[in-house]
Amino acid sequence: MKVDGRIIARFNELLVRANQLVSGREVYGGQEYYNDEYHETYHSESPNYMPRSATINKQDGIQWVTSSLSLLKQIFSENSDYYTVFKDKSMHLHFDDNLSDFEQTLGVLKAAREDYENGYLFNTRTLIEAEVFDEFLEQAEELFKKNYYQAAAVIAGCVLEDGLRKLGQRKIPSFPTDKTIDPMNVELAKTGIYNALWQKKITALADLRNKAAHGKWEEFTKKDVEDMIRDVRGFMEDYFS
Repeated sequence: MKVDGRIIARFNELLVRANQLVSGREVYGGQEYYNDEYHETYHSESPNYMPRSATINKQDGIQWVTSSLSLLKQIFSENSDYYTVFKDKSMHLHFDDNLSDFEQTLGVLKAAREDYENGYLFNTRTLIEAEVFDEFLEQAEELFKKNYYQAAAVIAGCVLEDGLRKLGQRKIPSFPTDKTIDPMNVELAKTGIYNALWQKKITALADLRNKAAHGKWEEFTKKDVEDMIRDVRGFMEDYFS
């Protein structure tokens, strides 16, 4: 699973856990209170019904708060609004029969999940993507050092292709996700996202990647792959650092 997927999955786990902690919803004056995560409405006659006065287990509640704060800190930092507001709200939680404070804290986590999932946090996503690209390029460099330079070329090429795709999705509305390196390279250069020099380099890198992927190892050298890894890293640093 990609980093984005793991982060969103963790948000969802914590939101589902919060709903498990909250025992139920009560009907006030005939008005139904809707549970967003389970998509169920609790009625007084329902077997799932419990009154709003039901408490939250304190140990479980503290564990949920701690896990939520850890996620917000890792993704957004301690200086972010999400972290500071969540921390402030959670300090007032006693997990007694008043669930309004808990629901406000839960609302902060939902807002963070929604903003992250919908791509409103461009700086955060860029940093995460850069970290992932760097990890894969380090793998390519390690393979290269062990003389598996053909495999290193394939990995470096995959990093380049994924980088071009993410760059296009960020910069160009309705950028197609099923294109290979060459057509994406043409589209990105045509719209002025990078210059003709990078376009020319990427064309050569795509050719080397294709040769490596199809086992045409006699058509390139170890030095070619060394230059490829350097150029891919340079491109990522220019557009994802």
